[in-house]
Amino acid sequence: MNYILLPAFNEKKNLVKIFQKINKICKKNKNITVVLIDDCSTDNTSSIKNKKYDFKLIYTKHKKNMGLSITMETGFNLISKKIKVKDTVITLDSDNTHPVEIIPRMIKKIQVGNDIVIASRFVKSSKVKGLTFRRHILSIGAKFLFKLFYPYNNLNDYTCNFRAYNFRLIKDILKNKKFFKNEDFNIAAKILLFLINKHNTLRIFEVPFVLSYDNKIGQSKMKLTKTILLTLRLIFFRNHK
Repeated sequence: MNYILLPAFNEKKNLVKIFQKINKICKKNKNITVVLIDDCSTDNTSSIKNKKYDFKLIYTKHKKNMGLSITMETGFNLISKKIKVKDTVITLDSDNTHPVEIIPRMIKKIQVGNDIVIASRFVKSSKVKGLTFRRHILSIGAKFLFKLFYPYNNLNDYTCNFRAYNFRLIKDILKNKKFFKNEDFNIAAKILLFLINKHNTLRIFEVPFVLSYDNKIGQSKMKLTKTILLTLRLIFFRNHK
């Protein structure tokens, strides 16, 4: 089984489009379960669970807004109770900026022995559309800082949350009950730093993709200043244990 984890806060319109795309890939890959963690949305996201899909949907809603990091922890904990040894988990954003159609390729790369597959903005053929110049510069700056302080073979994109994991790696993280606390949109980078520090022989593979911010309906939930500060804390204070 392949689990797609979608942490969501007020993303109903975008989720409708994402689910349509997942339905399409399910025509060839039936072994997909979507785990939607609703972070106390107020836009009637819960109504999505009442429709029929070509995939199995697991839906859980927080009683109060907890933020991206805790929402991902909720999803990982839920998946850990169901997943089997050879299963894969895919994480992506719920804002319709990530191309769902490359998920089958990411799954195959895990099945042939890679531990983590990252949809990377920094490999040949990748494109970023609709991103402000400021955000683009910040992304490039973060890339170079991470590569300078935490170089790792075949790793260029440390912050994109569109990834496939061998789930045994995530189980290692879940043993630390404080890992996801006091984090936010920096959590994708924290997960990666923890894993490359703990494992010397991780097989990481990056696939090109088109990141389409112009597909997103609504405003970004990311608090830019907070995310920058949390990311700098990760890089310079090494609190990714």
